[in-house]
Amino acid sequence: METSEKIVAAIRPFGVPCVPDLYTGGAKRFVTYNFADDYGTDFADDQPETVVNSMQIHFFMPANESYISWKKKIRKALFDAGFTFPEVIIQTEDENTIRHMIFECSIEE
Repeated sequence: METSEKIVAAIRPFGVPCVPDLYTGGAKRFVTYNFADDYGTDFADDQPETVVNSMQIHFFMPANESYISWKKKIRKALFDAGFTFPEVIIQTEDENTIRHMIFECSIEE
């Protein structure tokens, strides 16, 4: 399973849209994701044996709702899917109406 498929599978149980890069729908809660870095490691015969994908998974939700349980559930789902334990950055956007959580983690492909 590719990295993108693992993200979508991890997020699917939450019932929110999950798309690469840019979401253009009307849902109040949604996830986007992007590759922050992509590099080879474990070289043998001058070729990488492993590719590491550093990912950013973005969860958007209304800012007036509690985010703690969402943060815990998404972090656990990504970790259970094989990603490193995500670091989380929390921002508020659009005149304090949208909460934006950024989960940064990596996975070997």
